[in-house]
Amino acid sequence: MLQIWMPEADGTWHWSIGERWQSAHTLEQLIQDIQAHHGEEATVFFPSRDVQIIQQNMPKAQYKQLGAEGVKYLLEEYTLSSIEQMKVLHHFQAPEQLTVLGISKHRLETLQHALSLIPVKLVSLLPDFLILPVPDAEQVILGYVEERLLFRSNTWLGGSIDDLAVFLDYQAANQKYKICNFSASHMHSLNASVTQEQLESFHYEWTALPRAKQYPWNLLPKVKEQHVSTGYWKACAAVLVALIVTQLTYDATRWYQNKKLAEQVAVQAVDQFKYWFGANYPVSEQTLRSQFEYQLKMNKQADAQALSLLSRVGPVLMQQQIVANQVVYEANSLNMQLKANSAEALQTLTQQLNQQGFQVELGNIQPTTGGAIGMVKIQ
Repeated sequence: MLQIWMPEADGTWHWSIGERWQSAHTLEQLIQDIQAHHGEEATVFFPSRDVQIIQQNMPKAQYKQLGAEGVKYLLEEYTLSSIEQMKVLHHFQAPEQLTVLGISKHRLETLQHALSLIPVKLVSLLPDFLILPVPDAEQVILGYVEERLLFRSNTWLGGSIDDLAVFLDYQAANQKYKICNFSASHMHSLNASVTQEQLESFHYEWTALPRAKQYPWNLLPKVKEQHVSTGYWKACAAVLVALIVTQLTYDATRWYQNKKLAEQVAVQAVDQFKYWFGANYPVSEQTLRSQFEYQLKMNKQADAQALSLLSRVGPVLMQQQIVANQVVYEANSLNMQLKANSAEALQTLTQQLNQQGFQVELGNIQPTTGGAIGMVKIQ
């Protein structure tokens, strides 16, 4: 089966038919290179940084009690997005290992839109840490493959690494690692944190993932066979007629409601205008339009600046397992109430963000059960 590895941002694409990875510097080049495989089934690996994965021990009875819907909300304190805005998958492995993976629905739609340009039949969409082999027990795989640093802790858990030194700080002191293709700078970070007895090198060889369609982290919907009959289509026709009648009635009611709503909005617009500019300011269609456009433009610019800051700060919070309980953007600053495992974690975060060019102020830190909460101002 054809395997395609998506880049991060505008990086290099890679593809394989079961052997080593081939490079394609652009999407257009990829389409040209795989021309002989057009229309074939394909598995696509996307950047693992797009997903949030947690793993914890949970008795099977408790897992069954939570159910699929309840399991989703275990991710809630690890992500800035609401659970309703995410696609969440999970896998339970006896006796009591539960792994939960989530990705923004908007990001998933963006990935699928980009892949729709490639003339193949997409059957599996998986995070790219799965290109690494499964580690032995009590061991973590660290691989620098095609200029991307990935890790895999076990069959179901892994991800991408931005800062190796920070990643190692959050691992157990006696953790063993199996590494491949490490550069001199990577080895320097390793040697500063672990001993040679904890390291083992291996030669990386790409092996296609078996049963990729059925893999628990396949983000594509499972296709099930449907058995239809003549009676089914008759029932569909009857339902369709009923829907048409209902729709006509609904449209008439909706038109009347929209007319009333438009009148209410007009009154609210005038009230809002007077609130902004005073009761004595002349109110006309032209002044309403021009001043509302200006106000909305200012709000849009503020939203864009806030999203830009969040997109840069969010991955650092996720990597350090720090949760944002509250986020407020005002006066060109991002004010966040952060929950961490310790006060030292908040101080480390502040230092790291300052080193990355942000202006960060750490306010009072309050100890809580199992950690600490602090206010952080970021510009």
